[in-house]
Amino acid sequence: MSAQLPQLQTLELTLHEPGVLVMAFNRPSRMNSMVPESYSEWRQVMEFIASTPSVRALIITGNGRAYSAGQDLSTVSRASSEQDEAKDIRQRNEVTRNLTKLLIISQIPIIAAVNGPAIGYGCTTLALCDLVISVESAVFRTPFAELAFCAEGCSSVTFPRILGPMVANDMILFGRTLSATEMHQRGLVSRIVKPDELLPVALKVATAMARQSQAAIGVSRALIRNQRYVDELVQANDAEMDQLYLRMISKDAKQAIAQMFARIQASGNGQKAKM
Repeated sequence: MSAQLPQLQTLELTLHEPGVLVMAFNRPSRMNSMVPESYSEWRQVMEFIASTPSVRALIITGNGRAYSAGQDLSTVSRASSEQDEAKDIRQRNEVTRNLTKLLIISQIPIIAAVNGPAIGYGCTTLALCDLVISVESAVFRTPFAELAFCAEGCSSVTFPRILGPMVANDMILFGRTLSATEMHQRGLVSRIVKPDELLPVALKVATAMARQSQAAIGVSRALIRNQRYVDELVQANDAEMDQLYLRMISKDAKQAIAQMFARIQASGNGQKAKM
């Protein structure tokens, strides 16, 4: 295919016939945790897809042993003043808001191939995909309360709708970790496959879909993801990001992150903190 792929640092792109784009989180030494560039580059990928009609499906996966460990908390703003810090957080917040909206309104099917832990934003955005395929060893977690953050990635709407209100509460409010089997039983994960079958199965599914009538696929997606639901997700995204900004500049969030780093240092864990 002739489309010129974006050149990225934190994501790896591969284009397969007939128009299947594979996007892999590419910070394996950091469990594919997301730095500010990750969100910006992911948004760039979604903008590329929107402007490239030859791309018919997107597969999202991770390089290494993790899908994505969520935000890399070591990159939380360290601005010299509270005003500069708030400005920096606001700018990052807007990038994430825009990225999430692009996922919501995507005109092509998105398939997540979950190869390992999916944490935070790496977990919540799975519910915006059209299909989630996972390995059995994957785990799913949203440690928002632990960090004094709040729901994001439209999880305040999608999790209760897919998982049921009580399981959604268990994850978002109480930080429960769910297994791939539990997510499959609840309906967020569609298929569980062996690790060496994950990408081949995702490619097979995406390729078969990409060879079908794109007009028919588009109509069915529009019926499933009807405008009322899309509008609800867009509104939820805006509400979540407004509240997340306030949470991230709050004293209790700063204290929670500081306490997390203190626990890591005390335990002698050399890994960077993720969410």
